[in-house]
Amino acid sequence: MPNCPNCDTWNPDDKNICWRCQTELPKPIEKAKRSARRFFGLPLYLWIALVFFVVMILASQCFVTELTRLTG
Repeated sequence: MPNCPNCDTWNPDDKNICWRCQTELPKPIEKAKRSARRFFGLPLYLWIALVFFVVMILASQCFVTELTRLTG
């Protein structure tokens, strides 16, 4: 909470009126909440996880093919 605009006295966050001069304190400005970035309706982190799993599945298929060729 900012200081009182009239007497420059510090006031706790839960007060709406200055405890010394009884002047109404200015309302705090609320910051807008940031929403998650979306791509085709899903959050970006889900797309990253999906791409990671697809790459891992494809990579595992390549390794299985290589191992069967070497052993077989």
